[in-house]
Amino acid sequence: MKQSPNHPPTQPRNGHKVSQRGLLSIAMLLVSVGALGIAMVGGAKMVLDVLNGVSEGIAASVIVIGLAYAVGWLTAMVAIRVYGNLVLPILITWFTWVCLAAICYLYVEILERMYMQPPEFGKFIKYLTVMGAGLGALVGLHLIVENHDLRPFSIPLLIISLIQLGMIVYRYVFDQPVNAGFLWKDLVFFFAMTGFSIFTLAHIGILEPLRTRLTNYFDRNSTAIRMQD
Repeated sequence: MKQSPNHPPTQPRNGHKVSQRGLLSIAMLLVSVGALGIAMVGGAKMVLDVLNGVSEGIAASVIVIGLAYAVGWLTAMVAIRVYGNLVLPILITWFTWVCLAAICYLYVEILERMYMQPPEFGKFIKYLTVMGAGLGALVGLHLIVENHDLRPFSIPLLIISLIQLGMIVYRYVFDQPVNAGFLWKDLVFFFAMTGFSIFTLAHIGILEPLRTRLTNYFDRNSTAIRMQD
């Protein structure tokens, strides 16, 4: 059927136009959540292996888990700081609480094993390493969301640190026989965890320079990174 010369061809309405920026924002949200979820599941499996004394392939596990976390972290930063995704900050906050719960569980499990004073120095190093990795992941998630307050996360860690102090006193005063040479390991772990918790609770701005640098970088380059509709 021929179109009437008095009626031009119908043009698509602007409301039906697909936003490329919106599609990229959704795509990066899915990639970020998927990569961070994979990293957390893999990290949980690696932690269980370390607690059960499995040492084969730990280095390779750290590399691939770190890669998944880096992909999720970077895509989350771009989705939030460049494309203004409003859903991802809520999901990242949930991930942060899940990470804290995993750290608390790991902390308690490590304390239970250290109470038995294992003689292997390698186990102590693994305990410090996995705990440091967990705290690093928590701080990384904290940096993604602007104006995120990390102080409430220090409270459960301080409570467990107090429990650890009580266990140390009981172990070396009331529970005999005891290996006095293991004391320095208990103290290193205690001061490391307590120091992290106190710095987090004090909120003295140690991470602010890094957060400011990240914010300034994305403010300068957001126009060049994101696609224009």
